[in-house]
Amino acid sequence: MADAKKQAAAPSGVWPTIKPFVNGGASGMLATCVIQPIDMIKVKIQLGEGSASQVTKKMLAEGGVGSFYKVCSSRC
Repeated sequence: MADAKKQAAAPSGVWPTIKPFVNGGASGMLATCVIQPIDMIKVKIQLGEGSASQVTKKMLAEGGVGSFYKVCSSRC
């Protein structure tokens, strides 16, 4: 009887197979969305554009929130 319950409760379909990939992809996208603005500020500080607060204020004033997600080339 217990074996029948275990077999009936076993998940079927595609979801159990792709769930780790979906979770991994979602966590990678979330990590990128959180880390990208911090990295942009860090790069601009390293280029000598000021302190973290100065760089953040300047980026917000000039380009809005989207400026934190622009791709920065090696020449900026």
